[in-house]
Amino acid sequence: MIPKGISATSRWVSRLPPFARRALQVDQMEFDSALSQMYSLCIQPSLVGKMSKARKMTKNHYYRDDPAFLVIQLLFTLLTTGAYGATFSESFSQVVGCFFYEVFVVYYLCGILFSSLIWITVNHFLVDPNQFNEVSRETEWRYSFDVHCNGYFIYFIWTKVIKFILLPVLYSNSSFVSQILSNSLYLFGASAYFYSIFLGYLELPVLTQQQRLMYPVPVLILLIVVITLFSHTNLTVWSVHFYWLPAGKSN
Repeated sequence: MIPKGISATSRWVSRLPPFARRALQVDQMEFDSALSQMYSLCIQPSLVGKMSKARKMTKNHYYRDDPAFLVIQLLFTLLTTGAYGATFSESFSQVVGCFFYEVFVVYYLCGILFSSLIWITVNHFLVDPNQFNEVSRETEWRYSFDVHCNGYFIYFIWTKVIKFILLPVLYSNSSFVSQILSNSLYLFGASAYFYSIFLGYLELPVLTQQQRLMYPVPVLILLIVVITLFSHTNLTVWSVHFYWLPAGKSN
């Protein structure tokens, strides 16, 4: 006889959407494929877009139906939060709080907002008028979230991983070179984000003029130049102060 607790849990899990159910079943997730996509995003991001096109041919949708990519991203977030916490924080509760902030606010809430904004933009401005009847079937919101996650991963590499490696050089308010290098990392990360978005939507045949998705990049360049030259802001120092300084170690 199956214990009542296990039976109730099984019924609860069975009511979840397929994507959420797979997230609770490690043996059902394809971690090797997700890691391969992350590697491709770092060295040849156009391959990930082509994978989504192949997914459309085999499964009739562009978006991932495997949560492994999200799970690995959360593990990477846990590792980087722990690394920054060990460097700047003296409070375990602050590290836990920062991790949940990164996951639920930065990754999920901002991810949903950015994905929705991109999805609305694509549907209103980039749809080929000759294929308008296909748009509802082709430009799925879940694919927009996938594309955002691809871009966020590259942004994460630039502004979390590489930044941590270069902290001894970047974490200084008195050095103009540190400001330039630090702010350039954020510029590279944000530019790579929009480039990944552009590549993701380049594979959808119902869209046209996808290069418009790169329009924010010149604005970002101008913004970083202004921040660096006129406000003398070091984004690495700013981010450390935002997350860690109230309970951590001072500069």
